Amino acid sequence: MATEARYEMLWDCPRCETPKLLGLTHRHCPNCGGAQDPTKRYFPKEEDKVAVGDHPYVGADKACPNCETPNAAAAEFCVNCGSPIDDAKAVALRSEQVAAGRQFTEDSARNAREDLEAQRRPPPPPPPKKGGGGKALIVGALVLAIGLIVCTGLGALLFWKRESGVTVAGHTWAREIAIERYQAVSDTAWKDQLPSGARGVSCTQAERSTQKVADGQDCAMVRVDKGDGSFSEQEKCTTKYREEPVYDDKCSYVSDRWKAARTERAGGAAMTDTPRWPAVALACTGTTLGCEREGSRKETYTVSFTADDGKALGCDVEQAKWSTLPVGSTWKAPIGVLSGAIDCGALSPI
Repeated sequence: MATEARYEMLWDCPRCETPKLLGLTHRHCPNCGGAQDPTKRYFPKEEDKVAVGDHPYVGADKACPNCETPNAAAAEFCVNCGSPIDDAKAVALRSEQVAAGRQFTEDSARNAREDLEAQRRPPPPPPPKKGGGGKALIVGALVLAIGLIVCTGLGALLFWKRESGVTVAGHTWAREIAIERYQAVSDTAWKDQLPSGARGVSCTQAERSTQKVADGQDCAMVRVDKGDGSFSEQEKCTTKYREEPVYDDKCSYVSDRWKAARTERAGGAAMTDTPRWPAVALACTGTTLGCEREGSRKETYTVSFTADDGKALGCDVEQAKWSTLPVGSTWKAPIGVLSGAIDCGALSPI
């Protein structure tokens, strides 16, 4: 198995400002003896890369709980203060550095610090749109507030009702029966969804769906902080996909089934005209082609009112209520200020 290529990260001494010290080799500044701060390690330029020799990788460094000096993961005592570090936490790792095109951007200790700080804090809110600045935010907030006020007012007005006297002016009723005929019906369906008994089947290829198909890779070189003062360079690739159509057999066919053929209706314009279902004459019964059967039924009972201001109103009610509202009877009812609709569910006698 090939050994992973590793390189030394860099750090700048905060005490004497010696730059570009080696993250793995220089645990202390060779100029002033200052301890290395792992949060200031950064990736080198290409010309400053130093390969790690035979130094084995034992894991990310552990930060001394006493002095915060980074120590090798295999260490038992701090190289700076001698404190035991058995339970010390691993140092924080930098985010991966992804090459822009074919080159890595320049890095620094300041970038390293900002990078680690960014990992510890929540993401900032999205920036305001260009051109507006703070004023745009204020204007936007005002517009939103005004919009809420207007919407609330309109909403209240939309549902605002007034009490009015109403007089029953008349009644209508209607009843319907749908008639279905057993007949040959032409239709289309996918081959695996053809109904039993389908005949005259003719199929052609058609696009039924799409599927994602691998279409190469997007690759980039990435520097990965190993946590011990070194880093590795790796090529990371993600699979690209394209949408491709999926074809299947779309078939035209004929099948025998029940289908709506006509509607029989009955109606009346007075309470004295007793509601009844329309007379139905079926061609024949059974499942022979051309035979008929009754389908769904529908009934509507409408009461007409005249409001105190002369406006004509009406609403549909259940038959039981319809029959208890004789012509000429007067009632109180809520009426929508904007809609003008009467709330027949809240009628009360005067």
